Amino acid sequence: MIIADERDADASIEDHMEAPTPEVEMVLDENIRFQQFPSRLREIMDKDAHIALRNALKDHLWDEFR
Repeated sequence: MIIADERDADASIEDHMEAPTPEVEMVLDENIRFQQFPSRLREIMDKDAHIALRNALKDHLWDEFR
């Protein structure tokens, strides 16, 4: 398979923008942290969310570099 890079090599390079730092709430109580683990694991392993994020990324990349 051959993939051609059709972007303009002489195009100006845009400055990158820093992403804002996400606010993370740290739980100091180990019992609460342990009780939240199953729900966080379900969120991470959610196949529908994975497919939706993957498709959104493909659409974004397609729009960005088309």
